[in-house]
Amino acid sequence: MTIHRPYARDMNRSHRRAPAVALAGALALAAGVALGPRLAAEDVRDVLGAAHAAGLYNFTSEDYLDEGGDQLLVFGTRVIKVWLTNDVATLYPFNSDWTPPAANVVELAQKPYFQTLFAKPFTTYLLVVKPVTDSPQFLSGMTAADVAAESGQMHDLASYLLTTYAGTGKTFVLQNWEGDHLLRAGLTPQQDPPAISVQGMIDWWNARQDGVARARAEVGEHGVRVAHAAEVNLLADAMAGRVTATNDVLPYTHADLYSYSSWDAQFDPAVLTQALDYLRSKVPPSALYGRRNIYLGEFGAAKDQVPDGALRREVIDELSEAALGWGVRYAVYWQVYDNASFVTIDPLKQRPTVAELQGYWLIRPDGVRAPWWGDMQRRLVGAQWQVAFRAPSGQYLGAPRGGGGVRASSLSVGPWETLNAVTPAGDPLRSGARVYLQAHGGRFLQIAASRDLEVGSQQAPTATHPPAIFVLHRVQGDGTVVNGDAVTLETAAGLPLVVDVASGEVFAGSAGSIASVFRLSRFD
Repeated sequence: MTIHRPYARDMNRSHRRAPAVALAGALALAAGVALGPRLAAEDVRDVLGAAHAAGLYNFTSEDYLDEGGDQLLVFGTRVIKVWLTNDVATLYPFNSDWTPPAANVVELAQKPYFQTLFAKPFTTYLLVVKPVTDSPQFLSGMTAADVAAESGQMHDLASYLLTTYAGTGKTFVLQNWEGDHLLRAGLTPQQDPPAISVQGMIDWWNARQDGVARARAEVGEHGVRVAHAAEVNLLADAMAGRVTATNDVLPYTHADLYSYSSWDAQFDPAVLTQALDYLRSKVPPSALYGRRNIYLGEFGAAKDQVPDGALRREVIDELSEAALGWGVRYAVYWQVYDNASFVTIDPLKQRPTVAELQGYWLIRPDGVRAPWWGDMQRRLVGAQWQVAFRAPSGQYLGAPRGGGGVRASSLSVGPWETLNAVTPAGDPLRSGARVYLQAHGGRFLQIAASRDLEVGSQQAPTATHPPAIFVLHRVQGDGTVVNGDAVTLETAAGLPLVVDVASGEVFAGSAGSIASVFRLSRFD
């Protein structure tokens, strides 16, 4: 869970574990929410990214903002989250001269360091942009002048990005940081935000969105996209019924995207999935992204934040897989270099040791890469599609929430009837494609000893323990698999998948038996 002071220079994470939350009522509400359209194909490197801000060490003579960007390009991602705020000299201090201070956010985006970063081959930049007053002016309500100033700041920045980066194919997402901390500024943990602050935040987020939308209408999107996102961070409180940005603000907004900074998700992939389901039940669809307008703004785990007896590598990998299996638009790991220490450190005067830091890193201060670097890097080269398989009975294959056997049992497609089809090397989804099948929540399908198709363990794939491979065949013959195609599935050993008509159970048939024909839906 992050600190409660909004936009603090000290971005250290706290280590208090959030209390467990009763989720049954929240999940019942979220279960009925329909899924939105999905992109035709998606490279994982355009989904899974990392943040870079306020790290406590560096390795090169390059300016710090761009050094972090270059490290993430080596990592293999094309998604980066950075801070476009007036405290950049503190957040990106090494080998950098940020003088003179920028008069506004457009001047800041025009600084040479940002220009160099924006010229790098990233596809998506998630940019944290502060309130125009540097602190949340909406807590006492928004005046017409406040609304105009906030909307104007976002309009001017969006117009600059739409004009300057036209034709690059890049996406810039302008977001706040952890909106619940903004809404709760000055309150005790027991206090709820007053109605005037709630309405003020509604007006504030809508003003920011309206500024970006106005810029898009005026300038147009010519080979570049600029979107606005509202980020929340206390979904556990929201699911417990507290007054939060999720419960009391988001339903009255119209942002392009919604982000969840997930430090209250208990470092548990099942809880993360439940929280994302709940968030989806609260946000309206957007004109740009439909119902697929949610991303994971931050995830990760420090040394002392993993559950007792768990391995941090497995926890982080499983959180990553839960997000990818859920279908987030982006998933942002915190972060490339650690920003949090157990002791007071002046990074410009002393280099921290591994023992002095809390462990939010892809690269440690001694230059050693985290074990999950390689795990994520293997995923980054893949491609994924969200699909559903309709059996001859007209019912869709469904992966049970708690694991177990896959059945053809539902006449409609919901989250648990939607599977992520992953080609591990990024190959196209063609007849004969070898794919992993990943359920909502991140678990992979496998063939049990009984030969039933089942949801496997939550453990994320590794080089030595990859998920089960299935081969997808197009009944019509060779070619790209498209929405509505008749397809069959077989195991890597060539055993066909068969649906039992009476029970709906799915199993690997004997060699030479006839495979069931499924009608495939691709969420394009």
